[in-house]
Amino acid sequence: MAVMFKLSLSYLSKNKIQNTLIVLLLLLSTLLVSTAIVILANTGNQFQEMHSRTHGSHQILTFEKGLNDPEFVHDWWASQDGVEVSPLLTYRTLSGIVLNETDIPNLYLYMFNTPSPPWGVDELIFSSGTPGTLPEQGSVWIPTSMASAYHISVGDTIGFKTSSNTLDLNVSGIVIDVPYGAPFSNTARVWMNPVDYQHDFATLAGNEHHMIGIHFNDYSMNSVYWERYNRETGTPFLESKMEFEAISSFYLIINQVIGFIMIFMGVVMLSIALMTIGFTISDAILANYRTIGILKSLGLTSRRTIGTYVIQYAMLSIAAIIPGITLSVWISKWIINISESSLRVDHQNISVQGLDAAVLAGVLLFAIVILFTVLYAKKARSIQPVQAIRYGMSETDHSRMAGRMNSPWAHWVGFTRMPVTAVLGLRHVFKNTKSSVLTILLTTMTSSVLVLGYVLLTSIIGIEQTAAKWGYDNANIAAVVVNKSNFPKAELKHVLAQDPRISNVGWQGNITGVISPESSTTVKGQSISLNLSVMDGSYQELGFETLKGDNPQHANEIAIGVHVAKTSNKDLGDLIDIYIEGEKRTFLITGIYQAIANMSVSGRITIDAMRSVNRGYGEFDAIFINVKDLALADKIAGALNEQFKDFASVVTQKTLLDSVYAEAANILIYPMSLIGLLFIIVTFIIIFSTCRINIRKESRTYGIYKSLGMTSRQIRLSLTMGMVVLSAIGAILGIFVGVYVLPLLLEMVLSNYGIVELPLILNWGGMILFACLSIIAAGLGSWFSSRIIRETSPRMLVIE
Repeated sequence: MAVMFKLSLSYLSKNKIQNTLIVLLLLLSTLLVSTAIVILANTGNQFQEMHSRTHGSHQILTFEKGLNDPEFVHDWWASQDGVEVSPLLTYRTLSGIVLNETDIPNLYLYMFNTPSPPWGVDELIFSSGTPGTLPEQGSVWIPTSMASAYHISVGDTIGFKTSSNTLDLNVSGIVIDVPYGAPFSNTARVWMNPVDYQHDFATLAGNEHHMIGIHFNDYSMNSVYWERYNRETGTPFLESKMEFEAISSFYLIINQVIGFIMIFMGVVMLSIALMTIGFTISDAILANYRTIGILKSLGLTSRRTIGTYVIQYAMLSIAAIIPGITLSVWISKWIINISESSLRVDHQNISVQGLDAAVLAGVLLFAIVILFTVLYAKKARSIQPVQAIRYGMSETDHSRMAGRMNSPWAHWVGFTRMPVTAVLGLRHVFKNTKSSVLTILLTTMTSSVLVLGYVLLTSIIGIEQTAAKWGYDNANIAAVVVNKSNFPKAELKHVLAQDPRISNVGWQGNITGVISPESSTTVKGQSISLNLSVMDGSYQELGFETLKGDNPQHANEIAIGVHVAKTSNKDLGDLIDIYIEGEKRTFLITGIYQAIANMSVSGRITIDAMRSVNRGYGEFDAIFINVKDLALADKIAGALNEQFKDFASVVTQKTLLDSVYAEAANILIYPMSLIGLLFIIVTFIIIFSTCRINIRKESRTYGIYKSLGMTSRQIRLSLTMGMVVLSAIGAILGIFVGVYVLPLLLEMVLSNYGIVELPLILNWGGMILFACLSIIAAGLGSWFSSRIIRETSPRMLVIE
């Protein structure tokens, strides 16, 4: 045992740089794997904890269309056993705020008449500010999502736009409002003092609306309650209903995407690390072949020879894994705090779970390293002392290497016709096939990670270019109606018709439809509520796209979201029965589309279909406008917004989407940058390590080259050129993997949120630039590893 320990220490001290790099590689592998495990372990935990703590709603019922009696519905649900209901909340809708003299138009607000506690459901938790039973007069409580998105603090003054003026109110509290507090939302609930509400909105045109939250003791039983409701009332619920899945989706999506990417990349990095360790052990055995042969001739057994490597890599693993786990805890906390900032109380760090899983991952990683060490070190068993002393390798390997360099294929390449530096670089590549394959694999994965991160961020930042593929319209301008009861529809129609700069217009309304249980072959006995878009205009002209088929054009046609198609087991050409305002209509499915909004639980019908149910229907929520000259979109939107600011918010499509998805890009950029940086560092480390090993094996050859007149710079450039060629091949493959393979894995996550085909923006210039970072890392790793050639004299190189 003493001999084995001394030999292990000898190997450690002899190859300090190489062993240091192995420690760094194992540390980074542990860091990435453990971080991914902790993030996945915490995905949804904070939301579930806060939802339970606030007694959060499982469903939100909104009464804006006058189709159901709010008090009757509230009383019916309040009478059910196993169900708790919030007070009947009263609110008005506003659009846009003024903050620090800056106009923020694309923010839609529910201004609530705050009821006295206790509420029983959706209790508010203060993130900052002094908790109270009601907001003080002249002040409001706002949700953390709104405060975070617009950098609002307690004590700030917000100007809320009403029909006649701007209502200035002080922020006295920032609260966690679970149903409407998710990130990437441009809708917020603002809680007002009852006196302020009555005074400030007494003369405001329009009607009050109502909302209730429902909490089920057993959420899985909600369909039973709704069947009872339909049976006892005789008609389905016709107003808007927000499901628990929609409430939770945006709390979970970012962490699931980040965790999924990191766990996949962590496994890839771990695989590369194990391959590198195996390669290093194999070359260490080859480098010490003669020494091992001599030791075996002196009586050292094969088992003890293997044990020297096990001890060596056990010490290296311990030195890497423990700090790797420690760093992973810190980094995972940092990422979780960023992605779930809307659930943080008073800027306190969110408690992180799953640390035991990270430790278990470290133990498993240690065991895997030891296992691979044993598997690769078993090659030492076959060492024959005589062959080792004579050839420095087995006689078979010696013959194979000589045959490889003198094969007809090598002559076909035309080494004799190439410059000496090129021949030397290619010889280094062909002779060390294992390290060459590792280099290609490594640069492929590094490039694919960098390209995926760049493409993903570019696609989110530039989402206006692919808005239709996310389920949105592709119109240039959108006017969102805020004050529906007093909205001057005829006046806006006249203004739009008289403006020669406008090419076409579409008027969209939103209603709730109910798929009858008979139409659903998947969910037996349950009705499915879906959001129906009603279009007075052409879906095609406004840029709405479908994955299959076409958008509806006639009164008996409908396009449905992918989630509806999956849940009801419907496809193109099938018939589907939907209740609209209590009347049953049968539609032909002409198209299936994807949409991240409402998780694709939605459908599209024409205005003719709606007017077959309600002849006088004209309650529109949004007006989509296309202009003839896109350069004038901002000017036209600004003019319309100024003219109709009391009734609608008119903004360009880019402004509309940026207000929602800019936050997603800001959250994703940090973990994606971290992953990319880690892979670049790993590429440098592995290339440095493998090149250093190969240079030491070929030290005599390079000594001869230097003695024949080649300079150190020429030799180093030759070796670096070989690595650059290999990494360029890997970078090309990496672009393909990053664009066409890795997004398929992301679609597995996003399919639960209504996106089955990830819309990507491919900027080839940027993709190539990011892919080249792996080439630069590989080239620098090779260049720095060859410094030993410059620093050592030809005589010493030959002696080594």
